[in-house]
Amino acid sequence: MVVGPARELEAVLDAAVEPVIACDGDECILHINAATERLLGWKRDQLLGKPVSELFPHRLQRFHGLSLPRYLLSRRKVLGGRPTRVFSRRRDGVELMVELTVGTSGEGEQERIVLTMRRLHEVIDTLEEPVEHVPGGPDTLPHHEETVDRLYRILVENAPLGIFHFDRAPIITACNELFARQLGTTKRNIVGLNLLTLRDERLMACVRESLGGRTCDFEGDYRSLTSGKVIPVRVRFAPCYREDGEVEGGVGIVEDITDRRHVESEREAHLAQLDLLFRSAPVGIGFVGTDLRYVRVNETLARINGVPAEAHPGHTPLELFGPHAGPAVQELLQQVLKTGEPLVRSESTTDGDLGLEGPRRYMSGSIYPVRTPDGRVLGLGVLVEDITETKRAEEERAHLYREAQEAIRVRDDFLSIASHELKTPLTPLSLRLATLERRLERGEQVDPGVLRHARHQLTRLTGLINDLLDASRIEAGRLALHPEETRFDVLVEHTLTSLEGQRGNHVFDFEPPAEPVSVQGDAYRLEQVVLNLLENALKYSPDGGTIRVRLSVNEDVTVLSVKDPGIGIPEDQQQQLFDRYFRARNASTRSYGGLGLGLYISRDIVERHGGRIWVESESGQGSTFYVALPTLAASRQPLPRAQGDRHLH
Repeated sequence: MVVGPARELEAVLDAAVEPVIACDGDECILHINAATERLLGWKRDQLLGKPVSELFPHRLQRFHGLSLPRYLLSRRKVLGGRPTRVFSRRRDGVELMVELTVGTSGEGEQERIVLTMRRLHEVIDTLEEPVEHVPGGPDTLPHHEETVDRLYRILVENAPLGIFHFDRAPIITACNELFARQLGTTKRNIVGLNLLTLRDERLMACVRESLGGRTCDFEGDYRSLTSGKVIPVRVRFAPCYREDGEVEGGVGIVEDITDRRHVESEREAHLAQLDLLFRSAPVGIGFVGTDLRYVRVNETLARINGVPAEAHPGHTPLELFGPHAGPAVQELLQQVLKTGEPLVRSESTTDGDLGLEGPRRYMSGSIYPVRTPDGRVLGLGVLVEDITETKRAEEERAHLYREAQEAIRVRDDFLSIASHELKTPLTPLSLRLATLERRLERGEQVDPGVLRHARHQLTRLTGLINDLLDASRIEAGRLALHPEETRFDVLVEHTLTSLEGQRGNHVFDFEPPAEPVSVQGDAYRLEQVVLNLLENALKYSPDGGTIRVRLSVNEDVTVLSVKDPGIGIPEDQQQQLFDRYFRARNASTRSYGGLGLGLYISRDIVERHGGRIWVESESGQGSTFYVALPTLAASRQPLPRAQGDRHLH
């Protein structure tokens, strides 16, 4: 925002520690600063346009026909820049003693008069008029001059700064006690010291400047000629004038800046530490001005933004990141700047929210206003942290938690199913045995059908237990195979024959290969696979359905397919069908028995024979299971996948 010269002057005056009053050529108040308001108790709008004389008691408003400001202006050369002690009037009528300095600039309508005040906190004497003039004529001047001299000596001696005077020689003619203590010596050793003997050329240059009628400042280490003590000082040199306006010497006001140097040294150390922290922080740190242009960023933020650190200053996010990420970042900055409320740990993604190219990264950003002690906003601080690894760890933990929950659910389901499946053959087996026991006790003839049913239930129970043992062996890597040359076509026919008594009204439609098929495999385990596929087809097909079994040879691979007209398998569950304990959601334990281990065991057996097993199915449309095995003559090359199949194992 551009500020006019008048507004700039007001801002400067308000920043001044001492009360300042600006008037026009008619001595009407144009401006007072905040220090004046605090000192005199007036508000700015209460004084604007009023005569400045209202700020002083009536008895002090005119001297020799002149107003107080004009009188003091006429005495500027005699005063030599020294302030004049007067009484000022507060709004509540209380009179305060102040040191008053009056200056002027411009001419005619452009003339401006500036009054600067400084309150005296410890009043040494009480005067009713300015110290340079006491109404009543020349007879009172000697007493006035004596009073001025006494007050001046008291002021110098009690000043919080070291003060010394020197003549044109230049020889020190006077100093206060504090200056002597600063140098570590006495006044007697200092008074009479010729400043031309100083070794510091910069000090000598300041002495010459003041004798030439100009003020001058010196800051550095001063070594005392008398004591050899070295102290860091800041000295303001100013000229002293005679009544005729000629320079008669100078004054030096000395401040011991040892403590200030120490504070500055500590501040520089702290700034260096902050700078080190800024540059090496593991999070991105940046500062943006109120114009939304970057002022500074550290290397971490530069890497996150993908733009060199030196390319940031002077540019807006829109200029740096382009039309994809730029508007989103700039909108967040504008929001915080407009509301003044910080934005804390806002999460975003580089590809989705910011539109940046490359792999997805997760970011956590905070934006907060940076203010001066008086509340003015200097700009915006930006903190950005790459939380990609944290997010991935959280996702992994969530995934593991879901897997653990699923494992618990599978375990509970399995225990429920296992208990049900194990009880199912045990109950009729127990009844059959009880029947046999009663008939034998009565000496009755035993019905062979009862024995067959008991044996059937025992075989079923044995199969369940064997499945559990096989699953345990597979998990432990201890399922043993005994491969040998095996006629696979004969094995399939034998298995179909063994199920004749269990097929009920189902029909087996078997299409054998044109020629015998031999494989290198464990006949017992391969028969276990075929039996599992056929039993599943019987279990999940409607009564009287036809189960089609095909065995074919394609080059060095023999493929067995078992197709049933059953309930089918939902598409989203076919990938898990060969997992341990898994049961499709459309196969309830009440309607269809089993532990969910058959296909899991079959997959392991087939894969360990160098083959693959997969399924093709639609829910409600039946299923076709395939088993592909290398023939005996095969070189065990990788088996081709079925076209379009996504559930190959």
